[in-house]
Amino acid sequence: MKSRQLTLLAALTGLFVAAAFVAVISRQTANQAPFARQAFFPGLDQQIESVSQVKVETGQGNVLVMRDAKGGWILPERGGWPANFDVVRKAILALAKLEAIEKRTALAQNHGVLLLAAPDDKNAAHKGKGMRITLFDAAQRPLASLILGKVQSPPSGTRAGIAYARRDGEAQVFLAQGDVNIPPLTSDWIDRALFDIAEPRIASVRIVPPSGAEYDIQRADPGAGFAITKMLKGKELVLPELPGNIARAIALLPLDDAMPADRIDFSQAFRADYRLFDGLLLTSWTVMHDGARWTRFEASFDPAQAEAAAKAGLLEKHPKLLKPDAVEKQIAEINARTKGWAFMLPGMKSSDLMRDYYDLFKTPDPVKKPEDESGVQADPEFGQP
Repeated sequence: MKSRQLTLLAALTGLFVAAAFVAVISRQTANQAPFARQAFFPGLDQQIESVSQVKVETGQGNVLVMRDAKGGWILPERGGWPANFDVVRKAILALAKLEAIEKRTALAQNHGVLLLAAPDDKNAAHKGKGMRITLFDAAQRPLASLILGKVQSPPSGTRAGIAYARRDGEAQVFLAQGDVNIPPLTSDWIDRALFDIAEPRIASVRIVPPSGAEYDIQRADPGAGFAITKMLKGKELVLPELPGNIARAIALLPLDDAMPADRIDFSQAFRADYRLFDGLLLTSWTVMHDGARWTRFEASFDPAQAEAAAKAGLLEKHPKLLKPDAVEKQIAEINARTKGWAFMLPGMKSSDLMRDYYDLFKTPDPVKKPEDESGVQADPEFGQP
């Protein structure tokens, strides 16, 4: 009997506690004004064309893009190299369409755990892990400035993302809905297009290091494999595909970063002379600078090579090869795009432009002689010990 009474008492106590909790929550809700979904930056959607500069700041570094005199977008800290128009436009629209959907904490001491401390916040507890995105007009006046913090759910397909955010200079935190995937790195904002050379067009490459042995890689036909013309005696390639990788380094080439070439000393560069079957000659110079490989390019035309390809019927057999007028047009485009610039290329492509001849080879592993079941080596002539 006593056991049943205790159980009943415990149940009643639980009900009273639950009721009290609901009452407190209800009272708090009654004291709060309902929050209506609203634009994070009201009116910004009407000022999109007034945006003249976008600045992204993080604890790891900053990205700055701005309009040039022609209305395009450039990276001034990269000497004015073009920015990716689609990325810039997407970021501006992201702020213009961002909506606050729920109010959260207004206590500044909570910013750190939500990754909402400003990037220049020196507080040792959170060290400014938020991302600041600021849009400026032509007079350098801020049109909008956002601190973007922890992402609750990233955008996916047509579904908007949700993240913690606050307006720069305000303590109030909101859950914000929209495109919350603002890229933080220069490599995300840069126009990565360089030039497009189809692999079947590549005939040969000569690598000329600043010191040491030069070497050639070539093939006779666009459909053939690449081979080094002179192998080291008693050696084999470290990787069988290495000649092809070096020869194809310029095919479908993007870039990761750019800067004016006069900021880099190319006097000790690896030179690579690429010859294409249709007559295009592309020369690259690659050096190490501040711990990274940087490359500059120059294109020219070899009419004799183009004539030889035409006589051999290669232009008809291989549609990727260009006719002389198209080759000369591409040469002009490449030189207009690359003259005066140095580029950081994707990892393996840049390293393939700096391959030392002797590093291509290794000593073959010794050939194991056949052994009988007892482990005694067999006689090479008779096959018996």
